[in-house]
Amino acid sequence: MKIDKPTVIAIVLCLAVVFGEFIAYSPGMHTYSAEAERNGDSVDFQITSSVSSVYSAVAFDNGGYAAPLTIYIYKDESYYEFMDEAVDSAGISPVDIGHAADQMVLLLGSKGIMDSHICDSSELAELMAEDGRSKGLVVLSYALPESIYSGNAADPLFRWLSEGGSLYWLGGPIGRFYTTDEELVVVDDNQELFFGKKCINPGGTDIAFSVIDGDGLTDGLYLKWNRVAFALNTDGIPGAKAIGFSQDGYSSVSMVPYGGGMVCVFGGACNRNLYDDATQVIASGVSCYSEVIEIKTGTVNRTVHDSIDTQGYGGNIVLYVSIGGYYTIYGRAIHEI
Repeated sequence: MKIDKPTVIAIVLCLAVVFGEFIAYSPGMHTYSAEAERNGDSVDFQITSSVSSVYSAVAFDNGGYAAPLTIYIYKDESYYEFMDEAVDSAGISPVDIGHAADQMVLLLGSKGIMDSHICDSSELAELMAEDGRSKGLVVLSYALPESIYSGNAADPLFRWLSEGGSLYWLGGPIGRFYTTDEELVVVDDNQELFFGKKCINPGGTDIAFSVIDGDGLTDGLYLKWNRVAFALNTDGIPGAKAIGFSQDGYSSVSMVPYGGGMVCVFGGACNRNLYDDATQVIASGVSCYSEVIEIKTGTVNRTVHDSIDTQGYGGNIVLYVSIGGYYTIYGRAIHEI
C-alpha cells in the first residue's frame, strides 16, 4: 500500500500532539520544589518549576498548635456491612472505601505529606493510646468503632483530641454512628459532644454559592468544592474558623478547636474534588488557630524568589507553597520557620 506525503505529514502531526499531551500530563515529567528560611523579620522563599505554572505561598502563624505531620486514614472494615443502614438513616452516599483511602494517600503525597498510613479499627485503637500532637486522623466512613468512640465524653477519641490530635471528617454527619461487632448504633447527642451545640446541616441545602474569604485562605489554597451537606454552621462556636463556600450559614470547610487539638469537617459527599480540597487543607497545616500573615500568588517559570514580612510573629510560622492552581500538582509545607 502506497502512503502519500500528506498522509505521512498528518500521521506525524497526530503523533506529535499525542506525545505532547503525554509530556504535559504524565507524572514525573516535570520538577518542582519549594524552600524557605527565616531571615530576621522575614521569611525568604524560593519556588522552582520546570514548566510555567501558577503558585500560591501562604504564610501563617499557628501559635501553640502542632500541625499534623503524620496522617492516618481510617479504612473501615465494617463499612459495607452497615452501609445500607447508614444510607437509609442519614443519607450517606456510598463510596469504594479502599479506593478512597488510596486516593487520599496519593493526593497527600503530591502535596508533601509522605508519612500517611491506612489503618483498620485495631490500629486506630493503638493510635488513640498515643500522644495526638502532630498527628491527624482522616475519617471517610460514616462511623467509628466502639473501641475509640461510643458517644461518651470519656471516649479515647476525645482524650486524643484534647491532647493535640487533629480529626478530619468527610462524607457524613460527624459522630452520628459508631459500630460494634454486631450493629450500627446511633448517637443522639453527637453534635453536643463535639461542638457543644446543634450545628450540623440537617439536609435540604447542599450547593453553596457564597465564597468565604477566610482571611484569604479560600483563594490561597485554591479551594473549589462548594458542597455543604453534613457541614457545620460555626456561628457561636468559640475559636472556630470557616473557609471555602457557604450557604444558609453552613460552610464547606469548618475548623473547630477541641482542647489542644482540632476537629475539621468537610461538607458534601465524598468524591475526587472533595479529596483534593481536603488534602490541600490537611497538607497545608492550616488550622482554626492559624493567623494568616500574608499570601502571595503568581506564576513561576523556572525560579521565583520572594519574601514575607514576619515581624511581630513567633516561632511557629508555617509557609505552604502549592503549584498548579485548582488542581494542585505540587505542595510543600515548611514548618516552624
